[in-house]
Amino acid sequence: MAAMAAKPLARRSTAFGVSDVIIGTSPLGGIGTSISDAAAAAIVEKCVATGFRDFDTAPLYGLGKAEERLGEGLRRSGKAAQCRVWTKVGRLIRTTENVADPDDVEEANVPGKGIYLDSPKDARPVQDYSWNGAFLSYDDSVRRLGENIKICGLRCHDPETKLLESLAVCTGGSLEGLSALRQRHGTEVSIGLNDADVALRLLQAVQSGTQALRVDSVMLAGRWHLLDQTGAEVFRYCAEHSIAVHVAGVYASGLLAGGALYEYRKPSMAEKKRLQSWAALCAEHAVSLKAAALAFAFLPACVSKVAVGLAAAPLVAETVALLAEAKAVPLELWRDAVAKGLLPEGLVEGL
Repeated sequence: MAAMAAKPLARRSTAFGVSDVIIGTSPLGGIGTSISDAAAAAIVEKCVATGFRDFDTAPLYGLGKAEERLGEGLRRSGKAAQCRVWTKVGRLIRTTENVADPDDVEEANVPGKGIYLDSPKDARPVQDYSWNGAFLSYDDSVRRLGENIKICGLRCHDPETKLLESLAVCTGGSLEGLSALRQRHGTEVSIGLNDADVALRLLQAVQSGTQALRVDSVMLAGRWHLLDQTGAEVFRYCAEHSIAVHVAGVYASGLLAGGALYEYRKPSMAEKKRLQSWAALCAEHAVSLKAAALAFAFLPACVSKVAVGLAAAPLVAETVALLAEAKAVPLELWRDAVAKGLLPEGLVEGL
């Protein structure tokens, strides 16, 4: 993708806070680390008590477990009616005996192989990017989330092969199904994925089709943070077409938050060196690396929401503190980052 040669992204001119954060729920599915039902509910309850109202989940996360735990936590909070939930379509969760075609099972996410440690052992993720699959997935999510939980948006999740991409946008595909669900239930139509090139192609395919297929928002994960800005072209497209941008993976799968992995693998020497350069620059400006990462996510004006996953209840208060610190990150830090080659020139206005 030939990014950075185009018009700079408009820079955010308004403040951001708790209402601009979506709580990501992959930790509720046991991503990387198993979690108990009680601990999961405590995270959700603490988020709601602190003022967070937006949550992003998916059938993939723990193969249904995250949706179940999110729903329970929201009900326990006593404020479920005030909260908004985005979930996803593209994978139906079926028990082993209820899989119609074994070839449709996504083997990489079968329990014991995938990264979600709390997935039920007999659950299988079945890929389905059809109109009917979108409706079935919605009904399943409503059941798992439970009563009194409002689904405000549905994302077409990870159509990141040529086949799945074509199935998502074709006549009778999942995006048409999401459009029909919007008409029926008022749910926002969104796409959620990691691949910026696929995201851009999907948006362009929808734009060239009928107005009924319009996309309301895009969640792009891992392609807009201090170490990777390859989502810039998607952001430009969204800004030009009034599509809301939701950013996920802002801590580079944990590397920018003190973790050891990048993209769920060990970072290369070049990536470690870049990380060290960012840490040194942040120290010069008396800003924590994690706060800078959060501030960078909010830097473009087209970003309306930033998703943050929380694996423990104490991290809720830390996130509120990070938001306050992120709002105070000086513009000079970004300009110094450009001067040092850590960010490309012309990426965002004024840098």
